[in-house]
Amino acid sequence: MEIDKIIEKKPHLKETLLLYKKVKEFNDLIMESYRDSLNQADICYPPYIVEGIFQKFSQVFDIPLESLVPLMEAMRLRQIDLTRLPHSEVSGFLLPYHEDELWMIIFIIGRPFFLGMKRLFNLDDLFWQDGRCPVCNARPAMSSILEDGRRRLHCSFCDNSGFYRRLGCPLCGNFDIKKDNILIIEEEEGYRIEFCDDCGFYIKTVKEEKLKDYSIDIADLISLPLDIIAQGRGYRRGSPNPLGMLRMA
Repeated sequence: MEIDKIIEKKPHLKETLLLYKKVKEFNDLIMESYRDSLNQADICYPPYIVEGIFQKFSQVFDIPLESLVPLMEAMRLRQIDLTRLPHSEVSGFLLPYHEDELWMIIFIIGRPFFLGMKRLFNLDDLFWQDGRCPVCNARPAMSSILEDGRRRLHCSFCDNSGFYRRLGCPLCGNFDIKKDNILIIEEEEGYRIEFCDDCGFYIKTVKEEKLKDYSIDIADLISLPLDIIAQGRGYRRGSPNPLGMLRMA
């Protein structure tokens, strides 16, 4: 379903979905322009394509390139290790950006890097043994339930997906059902929140049939009200949403 049509149905998410539209445009531009360069198992983009990536980011998001120069130079000099992002780690050197702003920019700029990793390793549909993505080692933020009852986990970094146990928390490995709680919101049909009192994380779950109309990215964004509810209760996301956001409440 086109984003504009989703906005007509969910006008309260207009700003969020329009921003994602730019994110998608940026991803497509980078994947098309630097396809061969992204097929490299490394810690960051090759230095010779970094400036071109930032120029496209500046154009798509209408951000002056000069304001991005400190981050661009840090990435060109390989002071940023993108493979640490799934571990919620951003390099500790000083940059003139607010922490949340820096995280979002690096996540969005780095997403094509992770999409390239997925294409390079091709590990879709594997069992996520420890609850982490086998491509980039990220925690899942979304899961889906297939019609046959199987549970699929989804990576918000590289878009890889794979299977996991039907019960239990994939974020910490807890299988004590007394510490797992499920919340279903009537207004968010087909979605639910699964909380874990052992680790304090939550994961959103969507029925697989919903993904016939939406990508998992869109499913994550249109269920943003569930994030607000979960975080309002003190629980945390395991990985950012497609806009690089971890905190919504």
